[in-house]
Amino acid sequence: MSKILLGPATETIYQQLTGEGDLEKAINDIQKIYGLDIVPSMDSIYPLLDLSGCSRLEIHWACLHALNTAAVEKIKTPEFLLADFERVFSDSFKYIRCSHLQPIPMALLKKFSEHIDQDVLDQLKNDQEVFQNCPLNVKQQIWKQDETFFQVQVLSMLNEYHHDEELQKLSMNLRPDSYQEVLTERRNHPQMTRMMEMINGDPKLYLMFLETVQIVFRSTPYPSLCSIRVDILMNYHDRDISEVYEEDKCHDLIWSLDTCVRQQNMDDVIIEKIKQCFDHVKNGTQLYSEFAMILMDPVISNFLTQCIVRWLRISVDDDAPGNLEQLINYNAKLLNLAEHAPAAANLNQKIPKLDKDLRGRFWNALCTIIVEENNPKAYVAPSESEVISSMLLRSETARKAMIHYCIDRAYEGDVATLQRCLPFILESLPLQDDANITHVFTYQSFVGTFVSVLAKKWLLNCVKDVMWRQVVMENFLLQIVRWDPLAHKQVVLLLSEYFLKSSYLTTLNEKSEREGK
Repeated sequence: MSKILLGPATETIYQQLTGEGDLEKAINDIQKIYGLDIVPSMDSIYPLLDLSGCSRLEIHWACLHALNTAAVEKIKTPEFLLADFERVFSDSFKYIRCSHLQPIPMALLKKFSEHIDQDVLDQLKNDQEVFQNCPLNVKQQIWKQDETFFQVQVLSMLNEYHHDEELQKLSMNLRPDSYQEVLTERRNHPQMTRMMEMINGDPKLYLMFLETVQIVFRSTPYPSLCSIRVDILMNYHDRDISEVYEEDKCHDLIWSLDTCVRQQNMDDVIIEKIKQCFDHVKNGTQLYSEFAMILMDPVISNFLTQCIVRWLRISVDDDAPGNLEQLINYNAKLLNLAEHAPAAANLNQKIPKLDKDLRGRFWNALCTIIVEENNPKAYVAPSESEVISSMLLRSETARKAMIHYCIDRAYEGDVATLQRCLPFILESLPLQDDANITHVFTYQSFVGTFVSVLAKKWLLNCVKDVMWRQVVMENFLLQIVRWDPLAHKQVVLLLSEYFLKSSYLTTLNEKSEREGK
C-alpha cells in the first residue's frame, strides 16, 4: 500500500484513471493500492446511508471531520509525546497543502513548535496560503528569524489600516463629540486587534513592529502611522503588560499626552510631566524624532490646537490668567515638533525652534480678529492680513490654529468672523502636486469637519440666509471643490442632505412664494 494519497500521488492517480479503459476496474485498483478497500462491506452500507437524505459527499466530509477532530484532541493530550510527534509528523506534513487535511499537521506544529526543523519552517514561509493558517507561535518563530518577511506582513496591515474608511473619518474629525469615544473606537478597531494579535505580547516582535512603522513613516509620513504608534503602546499599557510597554522609551510621553486628551485638561502640572519626558533627550536623535512623530497623531495635535484657540480667546479678556502666554507657546512648541516630524525621521536633522513670527505677530493678528467676533462691519487690516497669509503658507502650526478657530466660529454660527477668515484658507490651499502630506491632510480634515458642522447646525441658513449663502456656499465651498476630489464629495453630500429633508424644501418654497408676492 502506498503511503502517499495526495500531493505527489495526484499525477499517478490521474494517469491510472485516464490510462485504464475500464473505469470501474481503475477505481478498484486505486482503492487497493491506497488501502481504501479495508471495509469489504462498504458497498452494502451505502444504500442504508443513502436513506438518511445526505449525499455521499456530505457523509465522507463528516467522517473526515470526525477523524480530524479525534486526532487533534489526541495530539493535545499529555500522553502524546515528542516520540509520537517524530513518528507521525513527516507523514502528516505531506498533506499540509490540502486544506481539509491541515488540522492534524497544524496541531502537531503548534504543540511541538520548538522541535520543527528549519527546512519545514522554510517550506511554511514560502507558501503564503499555508503560512496564513499556521499557528501563531509558529508564525512568530518564522518572523523572528526573518525580519524582512515580518516587515512585509506588517506593511500589508499598515496599508489596510490607512485605507480603512472608518478610521479615516475618526482621524479627520477635528471636533469629535468625545475624544474618549474616538480613542476607544480606534484601539478596539479590528485592524488594531489584528496587529495586537500578531505581536501577542512578545517584546521582541513589539520592537520589530515599531521599527517597521518607523521605516514606513520615513518614506510616507501619514498621520495614520502616528495613531498606530500611540494606540498600540496604550493598548499594552491599559492591559498592564509591562514586559512590553517598559521596552518602549516613548511610554511616559504617550501616557502623559493620552491623559491630557482623555481628561481634556492641559495645565501647568501636566505640562511639567511632559517636559520631564524630554529630559536628557537631545534634538536630532532618533528618540527625539519618535517623540515628534507621536505628537503628530491627529487626536493629540487636534487637542493641543484646540487648547491654543481656547486660550487665545480667553487672553483678550481683561481678567485673563497671567500664564496663558506660557501655555500657548508651550503647546505651539509641541505642535512645531509634530510639524517637523517627517523631516526629522527621514533626514535625522534637528527640529528648528518655534517661529518667532508665529508666537508673536501671528497670535496678535489672530487676537485682533477674536476681539471683533460677531461684528459684520469688522475687517482685517492689511498689515495683519499679510502676517496671517504669510504664516499660513509656511507654518503647519499656524494652519492648524486657523482651521480650528474657523471650526469654532462655524459651530457658534459666527458667520461675520467666517467672512474674514475663510478667504485665508482659500489662499493657502496646497498645490495640486504638493508633496506636503500633512498640509493636504489638515485641509481635507477641515473641509470634512466644517461641512459636518454645517449639516448639523446651519444647513438651512446656508441656502436660505443671504449672508450665509454668500460667505459659506458661494465664496468658499463652491470655490474649494476645485481643489480636491474629497472636498468636492463633501460639498455634494452636504447639498444632497439638504434636498433629502422635506422640511427644508418646504421652508425654501414658502420663502420663494413670499418673495414672489
